[in-house]
Amino acid sequence: MAGIFAIETARLLGVGRLHANADWQMQAHSHGDWEFIYFLRGCGLVEMSHAQFRPQQYHLMVYPPGWSHAEMSDPVAPEETVFFQVEVTGAVPVGAPLLLPDADGDLRWLCEHMAGEQATGDAELCLLYLQAFLHLVERAWQRGIAYSPDLVEIARQYLHANFAQSVTLAQLAAVAEVSATHLSHRFTTSVGTSPMRYLLRLRMDEAQRLLATTELPIRQIAEQVGYADPLYFSRVFTRATRQAPSDYRRLTFCTRSSM
Repeated sequence: MAGIFAIETARLLGVGRLHANADWQMQAHSHGDWEFIYFLRGCGLVEMSHAQFRPQQYHLMVYPPGWSHAEMSDPVAPEETVFFQVEVTGAVPVGAPLLLPDADGDLRWLCEHMAGEQATGDAELCLLYLQAFLHLVERAWQRGIAYSPDLVEIARQYLHANFAQSVTLAQLAAVAEVSATHLSHRFTTSVGTSPMRYLLRLRMDEAQRLLATTELPIRQIAEQVGYADPLYFSRVFTRATRQAPSDYRRLTFCTRSSM
């Protein structure tokens, strides 16, 4: 397959961020240029004329010019995204997916740095990031890489949307409509860790984010990541990160203050 985009002519028209908002939604609309939305955290729902998509953390949603789409955030795990509008000649190959996974994190790295350079005004470096980004999208399409809603993805999506709730392996298996043993084996083989350890990682990632960026009491953070007992949360957090929550907050605060 030849090059899909005229990458050397690409222009970045705009960059934005959507912060977590459980009530966020946008009615059906379209753009005259390409739009790319990278999901940094949380989940969403996208409705297009031909399909419905449920992107989640580390997914890239592609909107070609003129394609109508409606969007809404997941009320339990609201999406946090960075989005780009790009002027570039190109067309979606027949059958190519509009929802792409970012298994290696390369797209995320480029999206974050593109947004950063756009904000600081380094247009030349921003353009290089954009060209690399479009190359990766092309490569995903050429290799036929797509989001596949198999039982592992169903389980992952459920965990991302409900990590603050009480979740058991049996409950997760019922959502995926398989036995707990089968789900655990498939999930571990595909993701590299068990469903329950993946759940723990989601909770600890969110706890670290809240400790570093908010002044919420540790008791409240514990509740927001699924632990009714703050003492138990502290033990779990310390075991997972080798730092007590209060120490983690103090050290990250000092690091931010010295920057």
